[in-house]
Amino acid sequence: MDKNDLIIRVAGEGGEGIISTGDFITQACARAGLEVYTFKTFPAEIKGGYAMYQTRASAAPLYCQGDTFDVLCAFNGEAYDLNRSRLIPGTAFVYDGPGGDFEPDVPPGVYAYPIPMTQTAKEMGSIRSKNMVALGALSQLFNIPEDALREIIVAKFTKKGTTVVEGNLNAFTRGRELAAALPKTDPWQIKAPESKRDVVVLSGNDAVGLGALIAGLEFFAAYPITPATEIARYVARHLPKRGGTLIQAEDEIAAVSQVVGASFAGKKAMTATSGPGLALMGEMLGMSFMSETPCVVVDVQRGGPSTGLPTKHEQSDLFLAIHGSHGDCGRIVLSVEGVGDCVGLTVEAFNLAEKYQCPVLLLSDGSLAFSTQTLPYPDPASYRVVSRKRWDGKGEYRRYAITDDYISPMADPGTPGGMHIATGLEHDQDGEPNYTAANHEAMQAKRFRKLDGVVKDFAPVETDGEGEADLGIIAWGSTIGVVREAIARLRAEGVSVKGFYPKLLWPMPAEQYEAFGATCRKLMLPEVNFTGQLAHFIRSETSLRPESYTICGGLPFTPAMIVGKAKEMLP
Repeated sequence: MDKNDLIIRVAGEGGEGIISTGDFITQACARAGLEVYTFKTFPAEIKGGYAMYQTRASAAPLYCQGDTFDVLCAFNGEAYDLNRSRLIPGTAFVYDGPGGDFEPDVPPGVYAYPIPMTQTAKEMGSIRSKNMVALGALSQLFNIPEDALREIIVAKFTKKGTTVVEGNLNAFTRGRELAAALPKTDPWQIKAPESKRDVVVLSGNDAVGLGALIAGLEFFAAYPITPATEIARYVARHLPKRGGTLIQAEDEIAAVSQVVGASFAGKKAMTATSGPGLALMGEMLGMSFMSETPCVVVDVQRGGPSTGLPTKHEQSDLFLAIHGSHGDCGRIVLSVEGVGDCVGLTVEAFNLAEKYQCPVLLLSDGSLAFSTQTLPYPDPASYRVVSRKRWDGKGEYRRYAITDDYISPMADPGTPGGMHIATGLEHDQDGEPNYTAANHEAMQAKRFRKLDGVVKDFAPVETDGEGEADLGIIAWGSTIGVVREAIARLRAEGVSVKGFYPKLLWPMPAEQYEAFGATCRKLMLPEVNFTGQLAHFIRSETSLRPESYTICGGLPFTPAMIVGKAKEMLP
């Protein structure tokens, strides 16, 4: 039978081409017009250790990576051992044999296809072509478009010369021949939709970079850190074409300092980091708030604390994002759901930073950073882009004038008559240091009250479902997509359930939370951290008491986990 929702997992040792194999499958499915959603995990070491790439392809919209795989391709014994418990009746299993490093005990009801990947690659003169043999076999067995894969292989290896291209194509062809010689016993097959769509395949990190360029990014300060580095790499490829500047700083403190300095000079500026880097940026985020200088920081969250799990998934930087600075330091915190959000909310992060002249933190996570999804080609003209309020040159310039909306016009350095002091010291409306109690209270009130408009300025929180429900599920970040699918399954079983998906996490839209909570008999809040961080803020800022459902094993939730917890809460 044909199946339009197919999940293929490729697993093996880092350095064997696991990630590139998954990328080839993803690109081919996207070219065929399918929706794709990928998930990958790999070790922190440069080479070696367990790596996995999972591609989910469907003719229908996809919101998450799914529950588990339909097809497993294991390059070695470790991949088999780590995934054996998920080889349930009905799944297909492609493995390296004979000639591999293991001989599997295939569970009953599993469709097994031995493909001598290692042996064939050696016979063809290059062990590095092992993944091409596997790719050819998967293409033959599960109808992954052959022509698209050949085009992708050629494009990938052309720069390495004709010999390399031909070697990889020959290995791919041999893999197809080996699979064709085996009887097809499983039901799985990719079926392309009737019509193709004009889409692009982007990772979360690349989408953040694209969003920044659409927003008018002019300066990027980079310091490499997993899993955020690819944002800087994307920007480095494209920002210079627009006349912008990227500088690799000596550390995260220097990076955020350069961003604040570039913004003071009138440029739209940002940096990207992960939890350890964000922890170092706290003092300069305070400088951004105190000097009322726009600043955008993307935090691609990873497992912590300390060095923690550099390449794994977590949603555990919310405490740091909201309160990570000394003194009363305001900021705006946004969180992305998927790749589309990585574009749109990055634009919005710049808009809010520019309008409210404060630091804006955009939270992504390790899963979404490396996941790829299909989305319609973004049209830059369709996004609203905001620039800071600038002084009109009339009258006496007061940089920190207390205005009706508490937002003061800015003057770029060199503006005639716009000379002023910008300091981290407390100051008066002219920028002169002033330490009196009355002035400090007035200026703190100014800096915080201008943020009162953020909730009204931002789009209302999306509510999934109408009327009253037995269960309301609040989700943030990439967990939203998992909850969307879980809610659809629960409704199909007759469960009364609603969803609530905040993307502005701070300032908190408390009234919207209250309104949602009033329509639900019980509330659940799944998040990938140990302490239930968003639940903590909801309990402190509203009257709601959602039940926390937390995990922190380095992997995201699956829809089945949310469905199971919902049924547990609604016996």
